Amino acid sequence: MRAGRSAGGIGPRRVVRIAAFLVGGMLLVGCSGGAEPAGPPEQAEVSAGGACPEGMLNPDAVNGVERVTGTNRFQRPDAGENPGVTWVADVLARGYAKDRGSLGGTACEVTPSDDKNRRRVSVSFEIQGVLQRTGEQSESGKGYYWEYALGRNALALSDRAKLFFDCASARLAGADTAVPVAARVTVSDGSDGDDPRLREANLAVVHSAARALAAELGCKDGGGLSEKLTVQEKSARTR
Repeated sequence: MRAGRSAGGIGPRRVVRIAAFLVGGMLLVGCSGGAEPAGPPEQAEVSAGGACPEGMLNPDAVNGVERVTGTNRFQRPDAGENPGVTWVADVLARGYAKDRGSLGGTACEVTPSDDKNRRRVSVSFEIQGVLQRTGEQSESGKGYYWEYALGRNALALSDRAKLFFDCASARLAGADTAVPVAARVTVSDGSDGDDPRLREANLAVVHSAARALAAELGCKDGGGLSEKLTVQEKSARTR
């Protein structure tokens, strides 16, 4: 027997190499077996429909947001940042039960992911008081807005739109008493020109959002809001 070999015929260096191989293999098995596979990274950008929860914006409204902002890339909102129509409906119902009124609130803001694009779209709702109803009628009569046959009434410009509808709901005054609700969309730093395409885009957004709120509140006959958006001009802006 040569010096340096064990009784079984395997030399010391061979034993070291085999041991190292076995230890390394066990480490690989241990690491790969115990680790959870990494999930896909969360995207930093979303579509307009993804920024507003609960199906608030239908495809026409999503196209409307993209038209008035000039982009289809938007920031992912932080948790709780865009509460949607479920939250707003609760605010309106609690406010109406307390004092027959409510300040309402913002349901969603859609912000372009490009920091240089400041055309943020905001959608909000409120229950109207007597003075607000008077203001609505005054706005219509003064010719500042274009007026449309949508809901009870709708007013629009290139950078905003308002839609008024009546909601008879058990969550408000009951199924036989209509409560006036206003839905609004505002485009910050939007065009202040007179572009009918932008007016109609804003109407698409506010109509979709109003229908979502009417459904959440359980408004009788959907608040009188048509399922399909039909843009019908009632009177033109005069100044």
